[in-house]
Amino acid sequence: MEGEKMRKETVPVDMSSEQKSILGIISKRQLIYFIIGGSIIYSYTPTVFNLGPNILISIIMCLMAATPTGAVVFFLAFYKLEKRQLSLDQYLLIKAQYRTQLGSWRKGRRI
Repeated sequence: MEGEKMRKETVPVDMSSEQKSILGIISKRQLIYFIIGGSIIYSYTPTVFNLGPNILISIIMCLMAATPTGAVVFFLAFYKLEKRQLSLDQYLLIKAQYRTQLGSWRKGRRI
């Protein structure tokens, strides 16, 4: 056994991706987006439903009203920028904090 060399295998593991901890499908961050988005849609859907003259038109109006919120939640939760290896919400957060990180730089002594 001393004379034998141990064989090494490289196992590809993506260490930068988030763990899919909820049923192996979605992460906690994505679940939080779904809960917040669902509660926002749930808060204004009854009002939109009561605006329609009949049930069919009310349902269509609710679907049309929920589509933009659902799209924003979907893109923030699932869209990933492959070039930067970041999810969209992380990228937007970094961009929003960029202005506060800029300083007033000048060369020489402070007078």
